[in-house]
Amino acid sequence: MAAPAQNSTVSLERLPNELLQPIAEALVPQPPLTTRFALRPVGTWASQEAKDQRAAWHLAHRELLAFAQTSHCMLAVARPLLWRNILIDNERALVTLYLRMIKHPEIKPWIRHITCMADITGTKLIMGIHREWERQTGVRWQGQRGASPASIGLELLMIIMWHAPNLRDLLFAFPDHPLPNQELQDPTANDVLLPAFRATILSYMNSPEPVNHRQTFVARYFAFHQMRNLSSLRIYCHRDEQPSRDATFTQLLSHYTIACLPDLKNLKTLELCCSSASNLFYQDMTVPPLPHIQQLRLYGSRIHEPRLVALCLACTNLQDLLVHFEESTTDDDRDLLPEGKTLDVALTGLSDSLRSLELVALSEGHYLTRGRERPRKPENHRLKCIPHLTRLESLTLDYRGVFGTLGILEEDDGERLCQLLPPSLRDFTLVCEWGTAKDWKQSYLANLDMILHGVACLCATQSPKLSSISLAIHSWPAKSRFHRRFGREVEETRLRCLRAGITFRTFDLFPSYQDEDDVEPLDEGDFEDEDGGDVLPEMGDGGFEEETELELEEEDEASEYYFSGDEEEDPEREARRPPTFAAFMQQLGEDHGHSFDELFYAYHEDRWDEYLF
Repeated sequence: MAAPAQNSTVSLERLPNELLQPIAEALVPQPPLTTRFALRPVGTWASQEAKDQRAAWHLAHRELLAFAQTSHCMLAVARPLLWRNILIDNERALVTLYLRMIKHPEIKPWIRHITCMADITGTKLIMGIHREWERQTGVRWQGQRGASPASIGLELLMIIMWHAPNLRDLLFAFPDHPLPNQELQDPTANDVLLPAFRATILSYMNSPEPVNHRQTFVARYFAFHQMRNLSSLRIYCHRDEQPSRDATFTQLLSHYTIACLPDLKNLKTLELCCSSASNLFYQDMTVPPLPHIQQLRLYGSRIHEPRLVALCLACTNLQDLLVHFEESTTDDDRDLLPEGKTLDVALTGLSDSLRSLELVALSEGHYLTRGRERPRKPENHRLKCIPHLTRLESLTLDYRGVFGTLGILEEDDGERLCQLLPPSLRDFTLVCEWGTAKDWKQSYLANLDMILHGVACLCATQSPKLSSISLAIHSWPAKSRFHRRFGREVEETRLRCLRAGITFRTFDLFPSYQDEDDVEPLDEGDFEDEDGGDVLPEMGDGGFEEETELELEEEDEASEYYFSGDEEEDPEREARRPPTFAAFMQQLGEDHGHSFDELFYAYHEDRWDEYLF
């Protein structure tokens, strides 16, 4: 019997570079997200604060650095990867990166992604950059001839981008709140836009004549058309409300980017967050052809249907469209539609290329313009084009786009769901926004029951490609009169989908598109007991609630489930109710086509919404 080998230890250094390379690439930190609120493909409504994304990036980068410091062999493999994804989150990171690119030019082609989380136009950060420059170089910053001292951040970032020939993805994500643990600036106070920059931006906004975007100061520092390999541009427009949310540098950069799109021939992905995707420098609604744009994602956007239609008509090869609407459309938008085409018509024109579609309204109202018919018909306010999108694989819509309604679903809407989806669809997510976490009305639960019936109908059709169905709602009922019945129906739907080979998921979403600090926490007492467990049935004299009482309660549900005579008033409907009959007539307009008596009785019999919505 042969003796065991003395040196049988296995080391990563013995592995060939072909195996070490994927190991090191798995440690490369991922670039931060454009938005902190997004409906993720895996079926979760994700919330990631800027500080959390920053911390995750630094943690992953430290792990990659530790891997590279193991040996010379590991360093040779990991060194280019250390510079693949760059995060600039403070003045030290900006100055250090600039100086290292000058001292070590070999790292320039290794840079693929740059994320700028440092507000390079903020007053405090600009002063911090000057101090950091003097600390690392020993001299004061001079800059180019004629450059203002306030432009130091823009100058350094411009040179970094120009000297990264393989830069593919660029993200500007100035945080709404100071990032924690800042060493070189006060972490307790927000940075504010330098007054000189704000005055310039306001002059562009208030100019009586359109300003040529090529003659603005932004064009000097962000010549995107000269970046030949730039294929992804992402901008998060932070919410600086002083004096106007529109008067921020990132908003101006968003306008500039929209104006430059025809010149960015290699750009394939455009992501804008908290932007209207409008063009400050060119007021015409039409957009030049943009056949190179394949992914268009607008998070928390104040865009209205006319502008979105113009973009869809221009992006003839669009494959991925995502829009989270922050504002509702108005009747005035109907007259601004390009060539009179609606979003439904524009999406129909993309049937040969569109593979992923996500349209979600995160506020009250609708993102589709309303017709002139009275009373308004839900059939005319939904996306009729969905079944004709023959290449669509992923679809995320709220109930407005699917059914056209603004409130209660009809009894046959569940069965109609099968006819509203294309046969090529693989993943379907329906966003159900019928109320808040504390709004357990019977009509609210009736809508959910109707949707579950629609999911059951989808399972019965045995679609050959449908693999997942997801329902997103503010918060699934943890305590309500019909909780037991609803929980049972959800579980039955899940099992029915499982037998059909379809994954059924339910998850929560936020009540509105807002900053993390503005999210109102749910009352834990409504969902948990004092020990943190689930809410238990109410206690009777003999302990737990009697089974007979449970059965009687569930039997009564069938007759009361859709009954709304004794339910509490709908606060959303009451908020939309015209205060007077005169206001009701004013909202209808002159071309309503109904008699005065009909409208008078409709208003005073509380049937006004049949004519307005």
